[in-house]
Amino acid sequence: MSTNISKQKREDLLAKIKEIRNFIAAAPQDENTGNLLSYISELEKDVNGKKYGLVFEEHREEIDEVLDTHTPVLTEEKGLFIDNGGQINFLIEGDNLASLKLLEKTHKGKIDLIFIDPPYNTKNGDFGYDDNRIDLNDSFRHSKWISFMKVRLSLARKLLKDEGVIFIAIDDNEQAALKLLCDQLFGEENFLASIIWQHSIQPKGYSGTFSVHHNYLLCYQKTAQFVLNSLPRTDEDNKAYSNPDNDPRGKWRSGDVRNALYRSNLIYDIISPSGKVIKPCANGWRWSKETVE
Repeated sequence: MSTNISKQKREDLLAKIKEIRNFIAAAPQDENTGNLLSYISELEKDVNGKKYGLVFEEHREEIDEVLDTHTPVLTEEKGLFIDNGGQINFLIEGDNLASLKLLEKTHKGKIDLIFIDPPYNTKNGDFGYDDNRIDLNDSFRHSKWISFMKVRLSLARKLLKDEGVIFIAIDDNEQAALKLLCDQLFGEENFLASIIWQHSIQPKGYSGTFSVHHNYLLCYQKTAQFVLNSLPRTDEDNKAYSNPDNDPRGKWRSGDVRNALYRSNLIYDIISPSGKVIKPCANGWRWSKETVE
């Protein structure tokens, strides 16, 4: 039987908070005791907060201060206009948070697909926060990045249709933290895939460590209304399939149905449509009886 140590510590702390509250409540009441009771309630709320997930120090950016008092407005660069036969596409240049805030007013719940390629917060100092480059010596390097991503992903989710989907490019530096953040914002049940894409094949010039040739695409749906369509089958896909016996279910191919390692639940007889009994090999069939049926 396992013991939840964190739960026990939390309950012990809540019990101590309760004792402090009772002591303050029994004392003569004035403005100070009222404030103390309010502080105690805030502490209790924090202690009773989220028990599992990503915990980080939240930060505000300079752009947050600007957006608190100013509304972003788009200005058209008429000299860059391209006549596309009436079909209009927009390229917005500016602070991405301000742009997302503006799009929330015009495109909330209207976007089919979002792809973002955020800064990876790498050793190269690619992540700018308040116009400063964040380096490895910054003790808040990860929490600043997560705060940066949280506010933008929250807005991105609002832009998606219920059947919409988002793809986020990332590498090993923040992939694990980003996955937890997206589980929190989009819901773990809406995680679709962590797609690994090979970005290079040439060995790196450094030694004493792994030569990394891949990044990730984290994919989340907004709701279960998203539908993933299959790619059409090609002649190459179908070349191994035929239908020499005119099976009404269509083309098929033969394959090895034997099991490599013995498992008792895979030992059973198969009865063909004609009534013939087909015995398994010594280790049984490759699939369970339910799958075969």
